[in-house]
Amino acid sequence: MKRIEISDELYDRLKSCVVDPFDDTPESVINRLVEIVEKAKSAWNSWETQEEEAPEEGKMEGAGAGNEKSWDKKVEGPL
Repeated sequence: MKRIEISDELYDRLKSCVVDPFDDTPESVINRLVEIVEKAKSAWNSWETQEEEAPEEGKMEGAGAGNEKSWDKKVEGPL
């Protein structure tokens, strides 16, 4: 097992993340925070994959109804 030292300020911040004061330990709080970061990274990577597969700017696929994303065409001149 590894040991780490953290500042008093960081320890106080960890204490603010405690969900169950009877069962939470510094390790369980850090573990929970790491899980949150991993889920966020996974969601971000999923979003980036969707962006790479998106149609070119100004083009939309499908009939437009129900599409979650929209792309604005660049319009020249007054409307």
